[in-house]
Amino acid sequence: MRSEPTIGLNMKICRWDKPFKANLSHMEDSLKKEGLSSYLWEDSPGTYYPTHSHPYAEVRWVVEGSITLGVSGEEVTLYPGDRLDLPADTNHYARMADDGPTIYLCASKQK
Repeated sequence: MRSEPTIGLNMKICRWDKPFKANLSHMEDSLKKEGLSSYLWEDSPGTYYPTHSHPYAEVRWVVEGSITLGVSGEEVTLYPGDRLDLPADTNHYARMADDGPTIYLCASKQK
């Protein structure tokens, strides 16, 4: 995966740049090796989460569809295989594409 410069104040993006399709099993294994607990989540087309934050660092890793996230006045769209790492307490919003469901892994460090 290819890292992009940090977006906004804290958002780190890793783009999928492998010559093969992202594999859910590989993603889950990678997160587990990082000590992260994950679960699969699906949002309907057009789902929107207004600006909010979480008290824990979070990871979103797109399996299918796309998601646009906004932090500090900047937006980035993630596609299958792309990963977002967002530190705790970072205000952000999320908007799913209108053309189909968005499926992604959610992960965080378990205390």
